[in-house]
Amino acid sequence: MPSPLKPLTDGLYQAMQSGDIEGFWAHLGRVSEHARPLPPDELTTVVEDLAALLPKLSGDFARVAVLAGACVEWGGSPLPLAEVLPAQAAKSMLAADVFRVLWNRVTWTGKLPDRENPPPMAKVIDKLVRRSRRLGLSEEEATIIAMAWYDVDYWCKALITTMALPEFRRAMSDRDKVRETAAEIAGDVPLAHWVHGLAEVLDDEPLIVLDHATGRGFRLTMSGLGDNFQLHTLLADRLVGPTRRGLPHFEPVPPDWVDAATTGEPNLSAGNMVVRRFRLFDGTGAYVSPESRPADIATTDGMRILVMHPPNGMYGWLNGRVYEHLVPTMTFDHELPPDEAARWLSRVIEARQTDLMAN
Repeated sequence: MPSPLKPLTDGLYQAMQSGDIEGFWAHLGRVSEHARPLPPDELTTVVEDLAALLPKLSGDFARVAVLAGACVEWGGSPLPLAEVLPAQAAKSMLAADVFRVLWNRVTWTGKLPDRENPPPMAKVIDKLVRRSRRLGLSEEEATIIAMAWYDVDYWCKALITTMALPEFRRAMSDRDKVRETAAEIAGDVPLAHWVHGLAEVLDDEPLIVLDHATGRGFRLTMSGLGDNFQLHTLLADRLVGPTRRGLPHFEPVPPDWVDAATTGEPNLSAGNMVVRRFRLFDGTGAYVSPESRPADIATTDGMRILVMHPPNGMYGWLNGRVYEHLVPTMTFDHELPPDEAARWLSRVIEARQTDLMAN
């Protein structure tokens, strides 16, 4: 199906080719205005058109990636972006990382250009370009590296939108590069911190949960969890209380906490914060911190194993989930037969409860 906005996206491309900045912003606005009310199948064709424009974009022109992400948020499929967007975003994040190193060599101050109240981009580019030969770069390379310090946010915004969707995460290219480059610049580029977290998200991940007090075990499958705060809440919902899986020695969680951890309003009030119902340890005996992620849980015999222990005091938090549009699933598969649960318990190392953080 041809895109109904092909003439507009062609105009956008022509403006970029000719370096017409005013024309670029005008066409970008028109595409956005006409795309938003389109049905999903037509939005997907617009995403396809925009995806074809993404290779080699930099500077203000990289705003096309944000528009492509917006079309996905409005209902288009993210799959046309699965190859090109991660690859281009990883390049931009790598260039931004190189910029940090080169800028220090240029200025000797160690102070990067302010991202909240930035100086004119042209001045930053000019400073790097004027020293390009000394840095062993061509003027074109220096320009691209300098522009990356500014356009990296555009690529990160598009990734944050698309990586919230499981079909994109499963299909995306260059996931390891995205994870690595985002981690490198996360301290200086806040949006890269969120991209790195999304790159760590597990999908269709089996999980063995063992109750230390009773010796019972359960198999579950998790997808789309942003952190272990969310993991604690969803495990409690699936396993705790007489109306659930019969672990009444732990206190159940109220429905509004579960809503905050899944698809409801993610922020809770100070008078209704989520309170941990148990502590978790992995198969190596290490404490599983709520501040970490499911991907950080160690594996034992190829499986992520969690052992439940009493909560040992109150530990609470206000944010039900860290990514508002990342919809998690925690599927209860089955309770393990007693002999299988006993075998898993025999393989795990006793919890190291001497860690102060495990209290």
